[in-house]
Amino acid sequence: MLALLILAILVGGSLQRVAGMGFGLVAGPFIVLLIGPVEGVLFVNLAGAMMALLVLGRTIRGVDWHRYRWLVTASVIVTVPAALLIRDASASVLEISMGGAVVGAMVLAQVTSRLRGSKRPFAPEARLPLLLTGAVAGFGSVAAGISGPPIAVYSVLDRWDPRAFAATVQPIFLTNAIAAIVAKLLVADATFPNLAAWEWATIGVALVASIGLGELLVGRVSASATRKVLVALAYVGGFATLGRGLLGLAG
Repeated sequence: MLALLILAILVGGSLQRVAGMGFGLVAGPFIVLLIGPVEGVLFVNLAGAMMALLVLGRTIRGVDWHRYRWLVTASVIVTVPAALLIRDASASVLEISMGGAVVGAMVLAQVTSRLRGSKRPFAPEARLPLLLTGAVAGFGSVAAGISGPPIAVYSVLDRWDPRAFAATVQPIFLTNAIAAIVAKLLVADATFPNLAAWEWATIGVALVASIGLGELLVGRVSASATRKVLVALAYVGGFATLGRGLLGLAG
């Protein structure tokens, strides 16, 4: 199990360094399958916070702090209500709802983007889209361990530069993950997986190694290719969350 866990971390972490997100989307579903739905999502939150902190150390100069403030304000506000909701609600139903919403929103965002060409559907300084995006991202972080796809939808509609996006989402992921961990530990009575100290140490080394792999790729990937990877990851995250919920409901 640990070997599969490390592989998922290496792939997801390197993608996050290149495209700004990918750890929760790629590694998350596999981690939940390996560890379990409750402890697995909490582990994804913890590892995701560590990953975001590592990537932020490399990209902090490109962070758009204005967008960060509005996105995080909304996401943190919904954290406690989301934790209360998942305490009594079916995890499978939440995952189906979240996954379906992400896939549908991404399809709508791409259709809107193509129809409008180079025009934004809203002004660059508009706060309502940021607040709505932040709220959905915060809910997704608590319910399914993912907050990237809603922000990816916003980035497609806003024509956000992929490199600026990749830098800005790191403190967002970090804040969301910490808020989700605190809320679930205090409100939802969640617990971390029971791993030995050497297993935690191995996971920490894998997180750092994944950043190294990403560094080898980031300078060789164009902005256009990064945007395509970003869109693909949003779809992967949405469908993976949807599929995980359907499997849980069927079981």
